[in-house]
Amino acid sequence: MLQLLGGTIRLGAAALASLMVGGVALSASTMHLGRPVHAYRALKMWKRSWLSREVLMFSLFSAVAGLYAGLLWLKLPGSAVLGALTALLGLFGVTASACIYLVRARPAWNTKHTVAEFYLSGALLGPLFAATIGITMGRVLLWITVIATAAQLLNLASKFLWLTRSEVFELQASARLLSTTLAPALQLRAILLISGGIVLPLLTGSRVGALIALAVVLAGELLGRYLFFVSVVPKNMAATYVAAGKKAA
Repeated sequence: MLQLLGGTIRLGAAALASLMVGGVALSASTMHLGRPVHAYRALKMWKRSWLSREVLMFSLFSAVAGLYAGLLWLKLPGSAVLGALTALLGLFGVTASACIYLVRARPAWNTKHTVAEFYLSGALLGPLFAATIGITMGRVLLWITVIATAAQLLNLASKFLWLTRSEVFELQASARLLSTTLAPALQLRAILLISGGIVLPLLTGSRVGALIALAVVLAGELLGRYLFFVSVVPKNMAATYVAAGKKAA
């Protein structure tokens, strides 16, 4: 993708770094499985399981990224095509990862905000990572980060408003958690995103600045994943009973 956008410095190193990231993503995707050692069996269900599709997409991503890195290092033709395919497979992998959580039993996850949050995490971290390893495209990468950060903050705010205005018991409960017990963590995430995704990129264009911004944004996104898991309220019989009791009262 960087090659298509005009980035020309250290693209080989960037491709190898992407390959390592893909390997980490592939390893992480197997953690969704009850028995990761049998991850290869998950591929059999790719036609109807987002989990299987996630493993498949990141497997293909890692393989194609390896070929892409080789072409760049050896300066062989065809790297632009493989680069575009690598980016596309990465996008499909992120989509599959997000769709795993679109389940009715977890109302706070079963929303377009979940998919948007996954996409925007990549849009935030990717450009900063590229700037950190020496890809130079003027300030384009940093501006992409700023725009992605603003979009992520807007997505988080709109999701919170959606939760607070909902009449669904589980969504109201998630809103209460985020506005009370989890409020400090939610506020800290916003501060980290603003600091690392907007303030630092606008103040500095150096690799050191990009590295610091990457660390800050990564901390914010990890905190976001923590909030994602601990703030969800699952549907269950007790919740339904309580909700029905409130309506009767």
